[in-house]
Amino acid sequence: MHIVMRKKDAIDAFKSRVALAKAIGITKQAVSGWGDIIPEGSALKLLRLKPEIPHAQHDEKSA
Repeated sequence: MHIVMRKKDAIDAFKSRVALAKAIGITKQAVSGWGDIIPEGSALKLLRLKPEIPHAQHDEKSA
């Protein structure tokens, strides 16, 4: 499964970059370094804490 989550949605859910960063044990600078889409590992951590954050899940199909 592949998780796609927008950085803006995650920041909105945690109310700030600082709170989001603290929640998953990274720096606010690391959050600032993300593009518009959050790296999948971080997105999974965020979903465990707040499953209501808007995201998309895509099944990876084998060829």
